[in-house]
Amino acid sequence: MPKYTFSCATCGEYDVWKSMSSNLQEDKCPTCEAMTHRVFKSFRMNQMDPKLYKRINSGMTPKVVKREHLPKSNVKQLNRNPNPMSWTV
Repeated sequence: MPKYTFSCATCGEYDVWKSMSSNLQEDKCPTCEAMTHRVFKSFRMNQMDPKLYKRINSGMTPKVVKREHLPKSNVKQLNRNPNPMSWTV
């Protein structure tokens, strides 16, 4: 079960383990039992392997490639004149 963060207007933020099939937008505060809303946070990357961290961050920037550096297509070119009468032997 994943851990979700919710925010209460009076008590502040708290984390709770919830099933993915339950209501993930609202929850009751464990202290004051008021209705709370979910807070979206990014996952922690400071404990991640440095190589994986670099790969994730480099994947966010698009790479600029010139047409002449693209690989050649292996798709066969269509015959411009498929009429058999125009074939030469």
